[in-house]
Amino acid sequence: MKILQIIYESDGSPFGVGGAGVRAYEIYTRLRARHEVTFLCMRYPGARDGEHRGVMHTFAGTDRGGLTRSVIAYTMEAARFVRRRGGDFDVIVENFLPSTPFFSGLLSKTPVVLQVQGVMYGHVFRKFNPFYSLPLYAVEKWYPSLYDRFIFVSGVTKEKVMRGMRRSARFCRVIPNGINRELLTHEAQQGDYILFFSRLDSYTKGLDILLDAFAGLAAEFPDVRLVMAGHETDSFKGLVAKLPPGVKGRVAHAGFLTGPDKTALLAGARAVVLPSRHESSPVSIVEAAACGKPLIVSDIPEMAFVKENGFGLSFPSGSASGLKETMRRLLADSALRTELGRRGRGYAGRFLWDDIAVEFGNALELIADEKR
Repeated sequence: MKILQIIYESDGSPFGVGGAGVRAYEIYTRLRARHEVTFLCMRYPGARDGEHRGVMHTFAGTDRGGLTRSVIAYTMEAARFVRRRGGDFDVIVENFLPSTPFFSGLLSKTPVVLQVQGVMYGHVFRKFNPFYSLPLYAVEKWYPSLYDRFIFVSGVTKEKVMRGMRRSARFCRVIPNGINRELLTHEAQQGDYILFFSRLDSYTKGLDILLDAFAGLAAEFPDVRLVMAGHETDSFKGLVAKLPPGVKGRVAHAGFLTGPDKTALLAGARAVVLPSRHESSPVSIVEAAACGKPLIVSDIPEMAFVKENGFGLSFPSGSASGLKETMRRLLADSALRTELGRRGRGYAGRFLWDDIAVEFGNALELIADEKR
């Protein structure tokens, strides 16, 4: 089976690799033995077409200018690629982002499945100015209606999107994110830091709330640091600029980590916190759980499974005081941290990338059969 995966993220990109990119590499590096896979990615300086991690990469767009120019050029050139060469593939998987509407379902007779990580909806108006927010909101609302084949990463996102559909879907499947098996065997430690492990995006990830909460606890827990790891959408220096000097010195940025470095950072944390205002289905949550780490998350629907499955605590979304009290509770109770970590490993063990890749490949074969 020849698969075209349209995804702007790729290893080496200065614009970062988020959950969608991690998911793509984890799944397709496992499918490459049986299928021919091509990633259609956004071009960046130094990007070269060819095989990387066993997957063929084709770059579209421009390597000059900032992010906005790159996104526009990528969207237009990727759409032309689908129109001209879409017929060379058995199935096309389009990762949905409102900033990159490719209209691939209208440009090729090859079956196209829209993979939806998450949706922002009303949050877009609170994050961006009207010049960006209005078109992004409009695309999120109507674009999925152009498709009738879907793969969702979470059931919550599926319900949100399908509620607004005007026609029935011929294919609709929830295939979650997963973990590598090795994380389940890595020794969990009780380090001296709370860990935030995601993109450094202040509004989306609630980093303003996290920093306020940590500053309020700093005097009470003088031995605890805050470590933030991930690609800088917002500048780390800008995020911590207004913290008191004594607190600022206890907040560190570990950068964007992968492989053993990421595993070691996760395993050494005392707790992992993700105070997002909105989310899709964060890979970092399941990875932290696999490493035996207790979690603190905001009480948005996309992360309700953490509390429901008993491996973490939640606080009211947007509440710095609520987060501070929840962090205080967890930091003060080592027995609770140990128990939540134990439950987390049991939960995460149900979601292995090996199994998810098989499920994903089987789903694509069902869709590709429509072309044959």
